[in-house]
Amino acid sequence: MTSVTRANRASQRLSLGAALCAAVLSVPLAAPAQTGGVEYYTAAKLVHQGTSNTPIAGAGTVVVQVLVNKDGTFKVVRVIRSTNHGDDATALDIAKNSKYRPATRGTTPQTSFYDFTLKFTGTGATQTSDAPSGGELEQYARMIAAGNYSGAQSGLKTYVAQHPDEAKAQLELGVADADLGQAQDATAAFDKAGTIPENVAPVAARAYADVAAADLKANDGTAAVAAAKRAAELAPGVFTYNTLGLAELNAGSNDAAVADLEKARTLAASDGKIKPQDKARIDGNLISAYLAVGKKDAAQALVAEAKAADPSETGSQTAFANFYIKAAQADTSAGKPADAAASYEQAAAVDAPQAVALYGQAAFALLAVKPTPDYAKVKADADKALAIDPDDAIANFAAGVALGNTPGKSADALTYLNKADASAKKANNASLSAQIENVIKQLGGNK
Repeated sequence: MTSVTRANRASQRLSLGAALCAAVLSVPLAAPAQTGGVEYYTAAKLVHQGTSNTPIAGAGTVVVQVLVNKDGTFKVVRVIRSTNHGDDATALDIAKNSKYRPATRGTTPQTSFYDFTLKFTGTGATQTSDAPSGGELEQYARMIAAGNYSGAQSGLKTYVAQHPDEAKAQLELGVADADLGQAQDATAAFDKAGTIPENVAPVAARAYADVAAADLKANDGTAAVAAAKRAAELAPGVFTYNTLGLAELNAGSNDAAVADLEKARTLAASDGKIKPQDKARIDGNLISAYLAVGKKDAAQALVAEAKAADPSETGSQTAFANFYIKAAQADTSAGKPADAAASYEQAAAVDAPQAVALYGQAAFALLAVKPTPDYAKVKADADKALAIDPDDAIANFAAGVALGNTPGKSADALTYLNKADASAKKANNASLSAQIENVIKQLGGNK
């Protein structure tokens, strides 16, 4: 087709536009930042309580500070608190003859202080906040302390089947489950145990946080929020608040997400042990939350901070890309194709992995502008996509339609359209290929 009358050109434009609009693809939102990769902190723990030959003075409670090194060695530092100083010497002696498990961050042992609480009674007996109960349960507690989690779990399952209402047994089972990475079973046991003591709280919090992360992957925002709230109650800190904020964001509780992610960011900024990559991940999540509540300026202000913490960070780009994609989709539904195109262009500018598809969407949106599309702009957006992927079917299709509606460019249009058709066939996209071939026929091609 070398010439087309003005009337035929108008008719052709409408037909081409209809064909193209039918081919518009839905660009998916990119995945948000995740909770994975964070390293939960587990406090040091008493493994075996020692004895003392020093006489007990009487009833009272003594708290001894012990420095537990990452290799398991330790040093008894001092008495922190005492309600009966006559018992201090006995408490210090017991602490020196005890054994401890070092704290861990993730799987890495850490040097930390352990507060050893000893309660003395008038009969001379002692007990600690960490000491397991006697008999069979003490055996399982020792197995857990020694790292025999499977053996302890097996025995405890049998025990709780016979004593389902015994909170201590459920608590120990929860610890064994958690140490084996069975977070769902662990939280079920912890729920049955009721009150979680301070020394077990970090382990339980990690289990609830892991359950929340699994619920997020399953896109169950309500369940994720419930589990994450429990984790934050047990061990309020950087990672539990981050998990809770992300769960709330997923569930649509955007204001709550902002509040909890701000807590995570504030705590991370003052904690020298938090890795820069984790700080960047938290910033990325908070950027998503700010954008969800319309605080674009606040979100933009965090981008540089996230990049400074981790130059490879992509959470902020993903958040902004999703923000612009949602705006484009809303503009399309509202019949504002030019505005939709502008939003797709902004999304493409910040999201390199999806830039080809996003520039293609921008071109499609511009073709829906009435009464007459600006075909030069359509071609410009198509060219941006083709500069990244010259074989992209959608971008070649858009370029072909734009040129097909430009006087004297029919031959060039057919070049793009034939390339688009070949790419669509290679991708086994029969529907797109049929639409492209329909346009080729309108331009006088051989399809």
